[in-house]
Amino acid sequence: MAARFSFVFAMGIALVPFNVGNTQAADNDNADIPVAYALLLDGKDAIYGQLDCQIHVRCLLIDNQDTHVQLSVTIDSNRYLAGDISVRCGDLGCSFRAWKTSTRLEGVSDGKKGREFDLYAGENDSVAMDLVQRTRTKIGRILLLAEYR
Repeated sequence: MAARFSFVFAMGIALVPFNVGNTQAADNDNADIPVAYALLLDGKDAIYGQLDCQIHVRCLLIDNQDTHVQLSVTIDSNRYLAGDISVRCGDLGCSFRAWKTSTRLEGVSDGKKGREFDLYAGENDSVAMDLVQRTRTKIGRILLLAEYR
């Protein structure tokens, strides 16, 4: 009786397709992630919208010809907000807190789907960093919100 049960159990396992769960995981890896964004620059009209971005592909959110502002994001995960964000402000010159025009989206899995970044006047993309604290002028803010399914 036990041998017959083992045979039936083994046949049942053999007939179950191995990729049932993997198909959904593959679909989720290739699924688009809706990303809502807003760029608020002092003295300028707000620029906002929503785009569907693919995982590990640079997604150009803003390419404004009037202000020469570009904002792009690369999403690294389909479970939480992780990747990097890059901004270019043309002649105005802007950067994040560390004088860089790009920064990482910290991957936190505590349910936060949004991030907020302050923008400052000036940029410095050199490798060397000064060891003195310089006063920065805040000129705006970037807001990101990603919806994970």
